[in-house]
Amino acid sequence: MLPRKEEAGLERQTRQCPSCGAEARREAARFCATCGRRLEGDYFPTDAVRASYRYERRPVAAQAVEAGRRARVARTVVVRQRGEVMPSRNLNGASTTALAFVTYALVPYVGILFCPGALLMGGIGLVRAYRAPHVGGGRASALGVVLGVLLLCVHLLLWWILYKVPEWTRTAPF
Repeated sequence: MLPRKEEAGLERQTRQCPSCGAEARREAARFCATCGRRLEGDYFPTDAVRASYRYERRPVAAQAVEAGRRARVARTVVVRQRGEVMPSRNLNGASTTALAFVTYALVPYVGILFCPGALLMGGIGLVRAYRAPHVGGGRASALGVVLGVLLLCVHLLLWWILYKVPEWTRTAPF
């Protein structure tokens, strides 16, 4: 009977990725399963930045196994897990438009023109997120509605102050 490698002292050397530090899953692996970088070669500082963007993705082997399932399922629901750094992808165009309206509504006095757009698009985004949960954007839509109402109140207060300032200056005791 032939001795095993471990018994003969020829233990398997595990290779590590120079950018993310993950161990290779196979001896003949050429690319890292976590970040996708080549296992051979020198380390470059930009590799760590590139590798950090792929941590939330599934390993390449798990993606290959699920390739058969994708043919049966048109869309998969992205589940947000605790500790995830990057938020899930927002495919709800109405919610992103509502946040754009909120951004433009931050301009004093003129921003009152964009508050109704933020409210309208935020409401449309909420309805879309409720009817089609796979597109996401529910939080962004709710944020657009809440900030739209808040900014509308602030702008109405600013316009009221602008209207009342001449009257206050006429009745001022000084």
